[in-house]
Amino acid sequence: MPLGNHPKLVRYDDLLDMCGDTAHPTPLVRLSALQPNPSADLYVKCEWTNPFGSIKDRTAKWLLNGLAERGQLQGKTIVEATSGNTGIALAAICARLRVPMVAVAPHNLSPEKNALLRAFGADVRLTPANDDSGLHPMDVAFRMAAAIRDSDPDRYVMPNQYDNADNARAHYESTGPEIWAQTEGRIMHFFAGFGTCGTLVGTSRYLKEQNPGIRTIGVQPVRGHHISGLKNMEETAVPANLDMSLVDDIVWVDDDMADETTRRLYREESLMVGPSAGAIIAGALAYLGDTALGGIAVAIAPDSGQKAASYLMQIME
Repeated sequence: MPLGNHPKLVRYDDLLDMCGDTAHPTPLVRLSALQPNPSADLYVKCEWTNPFGSIKDRTAKWLLNGLAERGQLQGKTIVEATSGNTGIALAAICARLRVPMVAVAPHNLSPEKNALLRAFGADVRLTPANDDSGLHPMDVAFRMAAAIRDSDPDRYVMPNQYDNADNARAHYESTGPEIWAQTEGRIMHFFAGFGTCGTLVGTSRYLKEQNPGIRTIGVQPVRGHHISGLKNMEETAVPANLDMSLVDDIVWVDDDMADETTRRLYREESLMVGPSAGAIIAGALAYLGDTALGGIAVAIAPDSGQKAASYLMQIME
């Protein structure tokens, strides 16, 4: 007879139960060396402790559950455009469910993420390296994925993390309540990146329902950036998930800011963050430092550097 789930003993019968929730939240860690000003306390939400290594584990779980609830998953092959993390989580869960998956990714997908997608059994298809459409690589990947879906709708289903409300719902029902409980309701500033916008919107919606005075600051990379996982909304399609009424301010970051903060997080905080986390925390430090705002602040760290070893080799030289 199985032992049964027991979050306090960190014991689970189902791997998917390891995804963060209020019973066993992902860790919240206060920065020590990199505090923005004397009156602020900046905490990092360490999302790489989810079972497949990123905050997108939450997204993938909710996306697939939503498809199953609507009767759209049985007998289908998943096809999804991804820059890595959502695809990896979908591929891992699909492997457990015995559901085939096609992952369509930009041609510059990191070798680490490509390897993980294939290890979980996904059929990985990359966008052409010589694409001359003028579109952002993720928009090219999205069009490719949509074309595959449309080629045989009876075979393929596309969760579409960019426009699917289940993405934001995942964070409204898990990430937001976790942060509220972990900060004992004292959070005043929430920082997340612009990407599919599920984390930014779902978490913010929950937190603002608890306290409308909480400020949400979206971290957006400048045009022409190379920060994996984040998007500049002026050079790519805007996700339907984005609700700007929930965003109080925007802070802009560039590659140099992200790289420098990532280096400091490793060497001064011993935090194994990935590039998007470096960018988001760089934005939080800049925003809180410039405004000298006080109180409890939380910044999302979407994943660790384990999926970005090639990036770390470049910036640590």
